[in-house]
Amino acid sequence: MSDKPRAFARLCQQHPHLLQLHSRAQKLTQLDILLQAILPSNFAGRCRLVNREGSEATIIAENAAIASLLRFQTRKICQQLSNQLAEPISKIIVKVRPDYQLQPARARLKNTLNLSDDNARLIKQTAEGISDLQLKAALSRLAKRGGKS
Repeated sequence: MSDKPRAFARLCQQHPHLLQLHSRAQKLTQLDILLQAILPSNFAGRCRLVNREGSEATIIAENAAIASLLRFQTRKICQQLSNQLAEPISKIIVKVRPDYQLQPARARLKNTLNLSDDNARLIKQTAEGISDLQLKAALSRLAKRGGKS
């Protein structure tokens, strides 16, 4: 098992503000997932909830057209979000950020990669010829995802 959770816990003990930031980021991610579920399909994935302060939420859109259409939906979105939250949202601010990576927030899914037997065998052969131990180990793990090799 990775030592990262323990290292993060130690960092949070040394810097309590980091724990607050992490908690806020998790809450915003959960709100964004909720927003994506509420939005009509033509908006989902094209905008994201990026901030919430009190009863205001800020959503960014990938272009002005999406932002304009989203502004017409703000009252409905406010009501639906408020029904799901303890503190109601009364105002939504929509901004345009075309350079922002707008990949919908999703729960992390387990990698599902299916390799053919031939590809797995080729990756394993490649790994055997590599001197870098970390790369060799990574390729070996990747080859194990294939069929029997």
